[in-house]
Amino acid sequence: MNNIIIKTGLGAIQGLDLNDGTVQFRGIRYATAKRFAYPTPITSWEGVYDATKFGNACPQFRTYDPEANKQPEPFYYKEFRKGMDFTYDEDCLFLNIYAPKNVENAPVIIYIHGGAFLGGCGNELHMDGSAYAKKGIIFVSINYRLGVLGFLCDRKLTEEAGHSGNYGLFDQLEAIKWVHTHIADFGGNPDNITLFGQSAGAMSIQQHCLSPLTKPYISKVYMASGGGIGKEFAFVNPVEDSYDYFARFTEKLGDTPDDWRKIPIQTLIEEFQKVIDRDLMAHCCPHIDGMIIPKAPSLALADKDYADVPYILSTNSEDMAPEFLHQMSKDFANKINKDGGKAYYFYFSRQLPGDDKGAFHSAELWYTIGSIKKCWRPMTNEDFTLSDSLVAMLAEFATTGAISCSSYDMPQVSFEIQP
Repeated sequence: MNNIIIKTGLGAIQGLDLNDGTVQFRGIRYATAKRFAYPTPITSWEGVYDATKFGNACPQFRTYDPEANKQPEPFYYKEFRKGMDFTYDEDCLFLNIYAPKNVENAPVIIYIHGGAFLGGCGNELHMDGSAYAKKGIIFVSINYRLGVLGFLCDRKLTEEAGHSGNYGLFDQLEAIKWVHTHIADFGGNPDNITLFGQSAGAMSIQQHCLSPLTKPYISKVYMASGGGIGKEFAFVNPVEDSYDYFARFTEKLGDTPDDWRKIPIQTLIEEFQKVIDRDLMAHCCPHIDGMIIPKAPSLALADKDYADVPYILSTNSEDMAPEFLHQMSKDFANKINKDGGKAYYFYFSRQLPGDDKGAFHSAELWYTIGSIKKCWRPMTNEDFTLSDSLVAMLAEFATTGAISCSSYDMPQVSFEIQP
């Protein structure tokens, strides 16, 4: 592995030149933002930008309550983070690029990670886009603000900026716009961008598909275990419905937003953790704000106010809240096809080796991202073949917007809806 320097419209940047014919640029700052304020894009840098190491993740509960100290080990820690080191800071708006070397006009995938809008980052163990780079596709993963830093809704913040909440969603939008503006410098096609996300990442993408601010930058969409318009799950409420919930927290921090911004980040996260309850997921998430989410998603869908692009949705056999997720995804895919669009839905049922959790929520990521060699599980030839097929299928979709479903022999993947 050697270093490589390329010139971009932002300035020169140094990345990693790997022996497999791919290059990586890690930890590229795409925007900056002060606490409880909206992001400002990066338009240039001085000197040669060092993109050889991953950037900071957003501070989250695990930052100050390490998973490695817990017994038994948390399930997703063992699955996706064990043995890895992360740095955490509010300065966390970074993205990573995995690209073929010397490519031009390549399709682009932007991956938005899940984590219940509370945790995660773009360089966990499974989020290695090398498999796509080897197929001639640029894979981008991003960090964005999470938890109270990403989704606080407050009357005083609305008075200050005209709207509040959805900071993490605006971060994602800024990353998407950055890729659209600058990815040609890395060999990508800005007019062929596929959004790919799972769980909270898929829920985020669902809102971007309905947003007039994001739709111009989207060419294709894949949403895993979180796509669709929820009634009992992933329901999107108005910002105003969460004001009182978050006021229980902000009243402990001081009288004004500037007071809140002076609180040390660890204190802020730990104080927030003290007030959360079972309603957390209904508040610490995207909201109708009249801006990036201008109206209720159900109304947007009924009005056909969604990105007119090809879609894939999927869920897993042992998924989270399967009674809601399966139907939510299928209903959205059917609506797109009924309206004359193009949407696929598949059901992933591979029972992963190593324990009895089956095709659990996020299990498919080892296969669809193509990072299966990094997994601790005793994978078999069947697993590697399945992963190769899914990566090839998604690469075909990212390139053409279609899937030749019959070309892939994947008994653990059943296409229940096709255009």
